[in-house]
Amino acid sequence: MPTSALTVVMSSYEHPYVQNLRGAMSGDVLFVPVRQRHRFAVPLQFIRADIYHLHFIDELGLDLEATTALIAQLQAAGMKIVWTAHDLTPHSKQHYHFDPIFSAWAGAADGVIHHSHFGEKLMRERYDFAPHAIHTVIENPYRREHGDLTLLGQRAAIEADLGLSPTPIRIGLLGSPRVERKVMDFLRGVALSTSHDFQVVCWSLRPWEEAPHDARIAIAQTHRYSSDETYSRRLAICDLIALPFEPDGEMLTTGLVADAFAMGRGILSSEWEFLREICRDAAIPCGHTPTSVATCLDQLTVSDVRTAQEASRALRESHDGESIRQPVVGLYRDVCGKRI
Repeated sequence: MPTSALTVVMSSYEHPYVQNLRGAMSGDVLFVPVRQRHRFAVPLQFIRADIYHLHFIDELGLDLEATTALIAQLQAAGMKIVWTAHDLTPHSKQHYHFDPIFSAWAGAADGVIHHSHFGEKLMRERYDFAPHAIHTVIENPYRREHGDLTLLGQRAAIEADLGLSPTPIRIGLLGSPRVERKVMDFLRGVALSTSHDFQVVCWSLRPWEEAPHDARIAIAQTHRYSSDETYSRRLAICDLIALPFEPDGEMLTTGLVADAFAMGRGILSSEWEFLREICRDAAIPCGHTPTSVATCLDQLTVSDVRTAQEASRALRESHDGESIRQPVVGLYRDVCGKRI
């Protein structure tokens, strides 16, 4: 570890995103593990550090008074605050609790990482950041655990394990349910489609949801936690990842895009501006309503899929862990007044 390495205290220290970030910057930054109780911004006991890097606020605290006390503690210790703006508001939509807390962090942040220019615009429209705060856009990298391309050569074996028949185009719906993510509307679009040249596998239903009874929907399961190995195998047997997000919702980003890049999968994309900005030519427009989805599926060809996959594989090269090392370390040094 270089003697000039910055010391950084991380919130959400064991979150998979943060683990990936820490791994990417190993050798440039000394990360200080701090025990933090879930949902309470308790006073921290830590050695002196240069930066406090804030991640998922809903994992840190519901209490505004405790949060402002924590911010004061950090500032009194001379620590700079860097915030990765994963969320405009938590997925739970508890605005009464979280808007004041997000506002407090915005006013205190010395540096802010956004995952897109679209996300930066929404954050700066909703919250008042300090005039000196440095804003930068660093696109979400994929997790190493989801990027094992050797699995692509095991498609037939994985299909057999899951009881799936071969298909020219398989579309996957993966990840946690979100208010803005219209999984059921996508599946209704499948039922409306007149094409039979595709298959859909879905692991993203809510417990009370029931997919349409349609032979083209080969798997329709309630979302449950899955291991990285299971998740990667699911990615590997999909040709396209469907992202039917409502364009006007409150989400800033989704890690599903990076997951698609990790395995070089194409994307069926709604009009959500985040997807337009990040997915580029890896995206095939499909909208987010049953009618728009059906129209897309009726026209979808294997050639379209291959073009999207080629673009996704090209984007994969610029979304690995190494791609974020220098931008993040550069921001750290900027907020501390230490250039590389």
